[in-house]
Amino acid sequence: MSENHQEAAASHRPAAGVLSESLREALHVREAICKKLSALPNECTAGGYAAAIDALCAEYEAAPVVPPEFSELLDKQFSDALAAARRGENEAIERTSRLEKVTADVEALLAADDLATIKEVNALEKRIAEFPDSGLAAKLQPLKERLEAEAAALDAVVAAAAKLTAELQELTAAEDITPLHDRKPAIEAEFAQLANLPRQDYQRYQEAHRAASIRLAQHYETLDLARWESYTLKLDICAELEKMDKLSDDELAKNANALKELRDKWKQLGSVPKEKNEEINSRYLELTRQVQHRIDEFFARKRQEQKNAAAEKSRLCELAEAEAESTNWQESSNKMRQWQAEWKTLPRAGSKESELFARFRAAADKFFSARKAVYDERDRRFAAAAERKNALIAEITPDADFRRIRQLREEYRAIDSAGKQEAAIFRTFNAAMDKYFADRKEAGNAKIARANELIAEIKVWCNDPGNDKGRVRAIREELRALSCRETRAAEQQVLREYEQAFNAVKEAEERKRCSASADVARCLAECYAQFKAGSSVEVPDAAAFAGFSKLQNAANLLTQAVAGDEKAGEKLEKHVAAAMSERENICSQLEELAGTGSAAAPALSLAEELQAAIMGNFGKDNDRKSSRAVDPRQLLTDFASAGLVLPDALAEFQRRVEAAKAVIFANAK
Repeated sequence: MSENHQEAAASHRPAAGVLSESLREALHVREAICKKLSALPNECTAGGYAAAIDALCAEYEAAPVVPPEFSELLDKQFSDALAAARRGENEAIERTSRLEKVTADVEALLAADDLATIKEVNALEKRIAEFPDSGLAAKLQPLKERLEAEAAALDAVVAAAAKLTAELQELTAAEDITPLHDRKPAIEAEFAQLANLPRQDYQRYQEAHRAASIRLAQHYETLDLARWESYTLKLDICAELEKMDKLSDDELAKNANALKELRDKWKQLGSVPKEKNEEINSRYLELTRQVQHRIDEFFARKRQEQKNAAAEKSRLCELAEAEAESTNWQESSNKMRQWQAEWKTLPRAGSKESELFARFRAAADKFFSARKAVYDERDRRFAAAAERKNALIAEITPDADFRRIRQLREEYRAIDSAGKQEAAIFRTFNAAMDKYFADRKEAGNAKIARANELIAEIKVWCNDPGNDKGRVRAIREELRALSCRETRAAEQQVLREYEQAFNAVKEAEERKRCSASADVARCLAECYAQFKAGSSVEVPDAAAFAGFSKLQNAANLLTQAVAGDEKAGEKLEKHVAAAMSERENICSQLEELAGTGSAAAPALSLAEELQAAIMGNFGKDNDRKSSRAVDPRQLLTDFASAGLVLPDALAEFQRRVEAAKAVIFANAK
């Protein structure tokens, strides 16, 4: 940046947390140029891109200068917009090239005329869709319409041929040959009217026509064979009728429908050879007359049996209706069951069966419903008693309260009998009570043994508290869950011993880390001081600061700054300012805890104020954090992890920390 630009940037530099009007205006001017550059792909043609981009670049260079912390972001935004505009220019050039190519292809296809295909036209239309305003689609439309009309005419001929072919195939495959015989000449005449049929469709029709001709020839040849086949099937029907005539009357009646089926089958069969007609028909008529006569006699006897059964069942209905009001449950139940058994031995009463059965069933239901209501009430009492007793049994669990268990026996005795279930429930109750007391005794011994095992394990961890990896925490939870009264005092004692050993290890580790932090921070601070003084500096490798991320980051920035990276130098200055603020804040909190607080912290520098303005309310967050309760050990850890400061400042901060630490931990002891 030139000296004049630096002065202009300095004039725009904001006060702490405030942006001046001139700086705001300068920022708005540069942002407006970036927006214009971003909009170029939507506003310029291929020929106007270069001039527009050059004009906006010159305008951006002539725009008011802004401070570096803002110019870095704006320069990146302008660079991104410029790259997008360059891409837009390339895309416009490529689009123009594609338009020229598709125009040439349209002209070539129109020149081909009759050699063009609808597939080629459709493919070209997809490419033309990218250029809706080019007029190419309208130019191609007449050729497309002509090709579509030709394709439609050919499709109609192919469809008509396919329809005739399918009809011929369907008639050939049908069982009835008559429709094929009647329709075949008309199909041949219609096919002869079709012209320009493709070869494959023509061959498909010819194959169907040959199959139909063969089917008709076979039909005429097999017509005589069908008559002899009908004769054979009718002989089989006569044989079935002879078997039926040999059945008993009951079996024959059950097969009455079979006679009707055989008659229907006979009617469906075709004619037989003329010389066999009289023989087979006479035999069939004689057999059907004989079988039908036996069936009719059987059903006549059956109707008489049904009449007698109706009279007997009517008598049983009267007896059941007379007994339906009885309350002598045992005796009347025996009678009802006896009449029900007798009813089952009687044959059906024909058309009166449903009426009589409903009458008998109503009388029986009336009696048994009244009996059931009485027995249900008794069963409900038994079930309620059983439920209450089972509920008491359910309370007998391993974790049940001992005093409650002692009350259960008295409550069980106060409940009424559970009927047939009483003996089994009582045995279950006694078994559960016995198991509870046995388990309670065993669990108590096991709990004490387990607690002693855990106490012994904690004693082992007291010798090496830093490597437990959460095991002591798990033991503590398990002891809390066991809640063993007999070992509670021993538990508390061993846990106190472990806490003391664990804290001693942690304090030793923290002292070691703080000591290491002081050494590496002092080494880096001296390198930084040499850099500030303009001397040659050899920065230690970043691995020397392992475990201290902020110091490691500062070492990387210092290495880059020593190599001449100005941006790394600026970031390093910001890092040092932040580290000064952080260490000052930690020292102030430690001194406040120790009661040795000093004067207020020094005012922020101009760079720190600018950093605060950019970060917004960062200072407010620090104020809120400082108002919370803090742990002095955590503050010491934070101090050891803080970033880079100058050697004198580091020595002063370390002195204040050591002084406050001595007071805080002396008071703690």
